[in-house]
Amino acid sequence: MALLWCLLGLSVVALAQGQTEISGIVSDEESNEPLQFVNVYFEGTTEGVVTDENGYFSLKSPDSYSAIVLSYVGYEQRVMPVRAFQKQVLAIYLKSQLYNLDEIVVMSGENPAWAIVREAVKRKEKYDKRSLKAYEYQSYNRIEFDIDNLSTKLGKRKVFSDIWENIDSTALEKSADGKAILPVFLSESVSRYYVKNNPFARREEVLKSKISGLAVEDGSMVSQLVGTAYQDYNFYKNWLRFMEKDFISPIADGWKMFYDFDILDTVYVGKHQCFELAVFPNRPQDPAFNGTIWISTDSYALKKVDLYLDEATNLNFINRIELAQELEQSEDGPWLPARTSLTIDVSNLGKNMASFLVKIYTTTSDWKTNDEKDSKYYANEVFIAEDFNAHNQVYWDSIRPEGLSEEQLSTYKVIDTLVDIPRVKSYVELIKLATTGYWQRGKLEYGPYLFAYAHNNYEGHAIRLGMKTNEYFSRKVSLRGYAGYGTQDEQWKYAFTGTYIIKRKPWSEVAFHSAVELEQVGINSDELLASNYIFYAATRWQTFRRPYYHHDNSIMLKSEVAKGLTHKIALRHEVFDPRYPFFYYSDPADADAPLKSVISSPTIKLSTRWARDEMFLQDGNERISLGTRRAPIVQIDYTYGIKDLLDSDFGFHKVQLEWKHKLRLGAWGESNYAMNTGYIFGQIPYLLLENHIGNESSFYTTGAFNTMNFFEFVSDKYATLQYSHYFQGLIMNKLPLIRKLNWRLLATGNVLYGSLRQENKDIISPIDPDGNPTPGFNELNPAIPYVELGYGIENIFKVLRVDAIHRITYRDEPEAQKFVVKFSFQFKL
Repeated sequence: MALLWCLLGLSVVALAQGQTEISGIVSDEESNEPLQFVNVYFEGTTEGVVTDENGYFSLKSPDSYSAIVLSYVGYEQRVMPVRAFQKQVLAIYLKSQLYNLDEIVVMSGENPAWAIVREAVKRKEKYDKRSLKAYEYQSYNRIEFDIDNLSTKLGKRKVFSDIWENIDSTALEKSADGKAILPVFLSESVSRYYVKNNPFARREEVLKSKISGLAVEDGSMVSQLVGTAYQDYNFYKNWLRFMEKDFISPIADGWKMFYDFDILDTVYVGKHQCFELAVFPNRPQDPAFNGTIWISTDSYALKKVDLYLDEATNLNFINRIELAQELEQSEDGPWLPARTSLTIDVSNLGKNMASFLVKIYTTTSDWKTNDEKDSKYYANEVFIAEDFNAHNQVYWDSIRPEGLSEEQLSTYKVIDTLVDIPRVKSYVELIKLATTGYWQRGKLEYGPYLFAYAHNNYEGHAIRLGMKTNEYFSRKVSLRGYAGYGTQDEQWKYAFTGTYIIKRKPWSEVAFHSAVELEQVGINSDELLASNYIFYAATRWQTFRRPYYHHDNSIMLKSEVAKGLTHKIALRHEVFDPRYPFFYYSDPADADAPLKSVISSPTIKLSTRWARDEMFLQDGNERISLGTRRAPIVQIDYTYGIKDLLDSDFGFHKVQLEWKHKLRLGAWGESNYAMNTGYIFGQIPYLLLENHIGNESSFYTTGAFNTMNFFEFVSDKYATLQYSHYFQGLIMNKLPLIRKLNWRLLATGNVLYGSLRQENKDIISPIDPDGNPTPGFNELNPAIPYVELGYGIENIFKVLRVDAIHRITYRDEPEAQKFVVKFSFQFKL
């Protein structure tokens, strides 16, 4: 007991002695006026405080320190010796620095850091690279993907046992807790990057690319992603975009709504003397950065940033994003990025999963400014040099701005070893099957598995097997198709498409398509396959109402005649063979004319599509759109139905205009809208008219009216507006309890105006040849629009979205869905 009291006594003494407490008042050396907002911290640490309006500070620590540092804008930094483990009261005077701050206006009682930021914001337009007519530079990019923080259960799997048996883990980079970090992808590339402003257009030429990684084959597609075009971060813009999410810059026009700052020091960054400012968001959940920025003391240009985003910023699947960038001034004034480093720490997707590290490093050189080229040169695409993979080690040693570390040098060898491990190969194939829907075996890919099986009331068990060729089969010819069979209708279905790529720059192709498939009225497979693949697959499981066999043969020529401008012409012959009571008058003017059921419709369709700043990826023989940067996508279609050709009884004309646009609204979130209007001239049955797409499934889809039933309304004249707004964290982040869930609010609205001419109603027979009634159809009142409004929450458990949708008009229709709740799954940052 005595020993215990002795130990407690010694602890109390130690605690009493282990307190360094420094307080005092900081004043101007000449005027003796107290100085507010002076940074006071223990030397060699970030442990500090800021003086109050009376210049007073109090700094305490249980550790031993021998000096404190005082720094304040416009004054020389001062280091004051102090006595460790003692209480001291100091009167400290700071001396004005030689450079003057006559351009800065510091308001009474204001944080002086705000004045610095305000001056930087004033000069944004002058130093922003967007003020140049054009600029270009050479870029070196290095990207690495690593597996980090393996869970215990995942680490015990045989695939990782095989990995550790085949590689030397001592040569790998180590995490903070000493565990080996396993690299799975490493690339280096050298590009020439060209930008023209007003209007914005860009071009990147990947000159050389060295890629090693799991699931990487020839590297041509990956090479398009590892260049500069996707690592271009400009803090002079108000908002920066990371993986489809916007974050506000520390020097944005509205910075005060989102940020606060502290002056840390006045230091040199290279040859430039800079204010060093600490940056932190006003609210943790705001889409804003933490970290440090450096602003030049003479020009107030942004010289350097070292910033991060963490989990508090309402990010999914991300622990932390770190972004560091240093800028250099061009000859014409604006500043361009010299070095950029981006690290993304992807969190564990589950208890038994692993986390990932993505590390991107970019340096630039050989800048040229205001050397504007012809507009056609800036193609808004990434071009790969023919000899992009012709290089050797000597080349890379000479082109790298800094040498690689021992761990980085061993990374290529480690990845090459991983790729050859049989069990790793099997896992990679399974992952590719799950993400693409296809199983690749050499020159052929089998799938998609999503359509391999379905069950419905008409086909019974519907089995389908499909395949397609890839670029290893041919770089010019692409073939795809499937064959399917229904056990109940006992009918074979098939589809075959052959495409010949005439040229890739600009993209031109010709294609032939032939198919026989069971469809249902009101579900347009062409539109749904393009807009919502999963939704269309789900409709194959439902009750088929008004089914018909669709025979479809076509030939199409498509060519990009100018950047963003694509023309297409298609010759098509469709045969609609209804399997429900459907009959029309072969001659509406003759009451004795026989009734017909099958429709033969040969057509010519002309399309023009304009998407000014659209970006594309070329994945083998397929061209993948990444959307536009700011411009809308506009498409005009004209269809001519040819009468008296291939047993056709109908001649008609159809014109349609479609406009899609995505609006990035900064702090207010993001809006997407699509407008579509059309008119059909001629007397034709409703199978050839506009059957507005409804949704009777439990899944939400943007390509349909979600409270409308299948084949509920038909029009020959129509105009639609589909709108959705994503508030991101604007509202939910401000609710004390809800914000911990990281839910995000959204709103939707769909409006449809439509009408149907009497002649297109009169052509349909109300009875079949035996006198039995046939099912009718509905039309919209031209004066009353169809309206549905919705609201919802996304990001539930990070992947689930729930929409509640109200049908506002036409609520008295038979079986009307007045209110529905729909679900969908999505992966968003």
